[in-house]
Amino acid sequence: MRVGVTGITGGIGQAVNELFGRRGVDIIGFARQPGPHQYPLDVTMDEPAISQRIGEASPNGYDVWINLAGADILSGDNRKKPYFERLQELWDVDVLGTIKCSRAVIPYLHNTGMLINVAWDEALSGAPGDSASLYGTAKAAILGFSASFAKSVMPKIRVYVLSPGWVATRWARSLTEEQKSRLIQQSASKKWVEPQDVAETLWDMIHNPPPSGTVMMVN
Repeated sequence: MRVGVTGITGGIGQAVNELFGRRGVDIIGFARQPGPHQYPLDVTMDEPAISQRIGEASPNGYDVWINLAGADILSGDNRKKPYFERLQELWDVDVLGTIKCSRAVIPYLHNTGMLINVAWDEALSGAPGDSASLYGTAKAAILGFSASFAKSVMPKIRVYVLSPGWVATRWARSLTEEQKSRLIQQSASKKWVEPQDVAETLWDMIHNPPPSGTVMMVN
């Protein structure tokens, strides 16, 4: 099985790379600053440039494509940026990046291939605070796009959305204990989701696929 993954150097991407690689999957990983045996990809490029990178990395195509690339608006000084500057970053990377990669990879996905996008478990229900409203706006857009895109590319390609709660990646480690506690108390699950749990859920989705268009919660 050949799986393409954007955002491979992020917390979830690293967990996917480790788990899937250990289980014999051929991972084609992409990142803005790739590591060894990975490929450079900036999802803010235009769609034709993204399509070219995707095709060059795996001329024989892909069985599964996972869009994990996302903007970090919460770690360190990023958290202090103006609201609309952070929203623009999320829109450019999370929303437009997901849409462009989803469209660009279709010619390279094998028949009955899988496309998996990532949202947030509270994108539609909402949560208090600027961070929640920023993520809610971006991830709700991904949900809306994915629902329509699933109907547009079926039955050749199956489209899914993974919607985890707050994931304990690098940005979580930058928070104070008080900030962590407040975020979790406001969340639906009342607990942090580990990147390894997200990777395991992705593995299960691929090997026991639900109907196309399904949104899978991880919380």
